[in-house]
Amino acid sequence: MMQYKNIIFDLGNVLVKLNPEGCIGAFKAIGMGELVDTNPQSEGMKLMSKLGVGMITTEEFCEAARKLTGTDVTNGEIIDAANKMLVEIPDEKKERLLQLKKAGYRLFLLSNTIDIHWDYCVEHLFPYQNHGVEDYFEQCFLSQRMHLAKPNARIYEEVIRLANIHPDETLFIDDLKENCEAAEKLGIHTFQNVNFDDWLELRF
Repeated sequence: MMQYKNIIFDLGNVLVKLNPEGCIGAFKAIGMGELVDTNPQSEGMKLMSKLGVGMITTEEFCEAARKLTGTDVTNGEIIDAANKMLVEIPDEKKERLLQLKKAGYRLFLLSNTIDIHWDYCVEHLFPYQNHGVEDYFEQCFLSQRMHLAKPNARIYEEVIRLANIHPDETLFIDDLKENCEAAEKLGIHTFQNVNFDDWLELRF
């Protein structure tokens, strides 16, 4: 493999093991099954999409979710249900990130994620032997805060600009083909992480 200077990691299914069934079950258990209707045209998915690019805040999302489902569950219950999506970041992956950074690579994170999930990851999943998320990544780029989402070309362009990196010196690791293809159009090298641990086999 060619020598890269920069590596951009996706979050879900690359670093974080996900449990969508657990999340769906948790929302159904609090009477919010409509919120996790996987039909792209469903009101629940539209609401999730708005949250994902920061068109609404977490508080506005919770209020809209209650209105949609006719329930009176608390913000905390909604947040807890949403976080059932997140299982773990294996220690092996955190160790690899630290090794790559020590070897001189510039590491970044680019994720279509919501603050609910990000806050949980920072507090519960990234900590490892006195290390936190700031010890792995130089910068983290999150869709809800950037008001952009992959595979929109603009989010990659913003990462290139804000991180001050050259696409041809950069590897992007993501589990979705469409996200990799969008990055490739801008000259970024990519690796599609089809299986959760595939990227651990890469040799830098």
